[in-house]
Amino acid sequence: MGSFAIIGAGISGLACGNALAAAGHQVSLFDKGRGPGGRMSTRRVDTPFGQASFDHGAQFFTERDADFQRTISALETQGAVGLWQGEFVRFDSKGKQHALGDEPRYVGTPGMNGVVRGLAVGLNTTWGMRVSGLSGRKGAWQVHGESGENLGLFDQVVCAVPAEQVSGLLAPHTPAIAVKAKAVRSLPCWAGLFAFEKPLKIDWDMARFDAHPVLDVISAGVNQPGRTGPASYVVHGHADWSIAHLEEGADQIAALLLKELAKIAGPLPTPLVQSAHRWRYARVETSHGPGYLYDKDQGIGACGDWLAGPRVESAWVSGNHLGQALLG
Repeated sequence: MGSFAIIGAGISGLACGNALAAAGHQVSLFDKGRGPGGRMSTRRVDTPFGQASFDHGAQFFTERDADFQRTISALETQGAVGLWQGEFVRFDSKGKQHALGDEPRYVGTPGMNGVVRGLAVGLNTTWGMRVSGLSGRKGAWQVHGESGENLGLFDQVVCAVPAEQVSGLLAPHTPAIAVKAKAVRSLPCWAGLFAFEKPLKIDWDMARFDAHPVLDVISAGVNQPGRTGPASYVVHGHADWSIAHLEEGADQIAALLLKELAKIAGPLPTPLVQSAHRWRYARVETSHGPGYLYDKDQGIGACGDWLAGPRVESAWVSGNHLGQALLG
């Protein structure tokens, strides 16, 4: 059996790791985050009315791929996933409200990072570890930590991080993958995080905005399964707006997004929580298929949404397909 290092323990890296581990291979995952989450993070903030939680990255996910459906079903049985039964709408360019489709939407429980936690069960994952480089060759890849740590010797390596980080790690070893990664452009997103003692007076749980100069999505955590505490809301800025305000301070961004929320929901009480988070690599502008990349001669692969599409399911499918290819 072989040994694999996977750089990045998000949805894609974990999907790949599970496929390899299920076949009996030794798998070690390394992630720079302090814990499970990434763009499926949940932030928790204490307030006088209990702890407010914010899924400030991905708001939900759907399931269409048969293998992904089976995985989500298993996670739902474990209590890591729940069906979000709410009212989902979109506002067109004239501000008119329309119902979104009735495709089932799921969230992690008790927070969105529950999905990542569930997928990581049984895998050898090291959190808080940033990989700075590789050395060696196929069958003897040395993985190096940012502070000079020797993280081990591995037969093959999988890179499951945003494209902007892939090119720097892999350029010395597999230029073909690095070139494709360098050509990818990810769009940023500012997220506003707000909590109130009571729910706001809106008749929907999530709204998308087709052509708003500032807003992309507003999501309420009030009716999501597993959520407790005060009423929480996440406001995502539109990509163009986020680009224009990319380097501004979080406090200033939070104030701007709160004003936009008030335009939609009406006069607001003083928030219990008012903050903002910048996702520099929130969503891939265009995916560069075929879903994963693999340099067989070097024993290096890459997977992620930048190769498959800007959906949670797409990231999982990319990692799972790469895992199956490595097994084959």
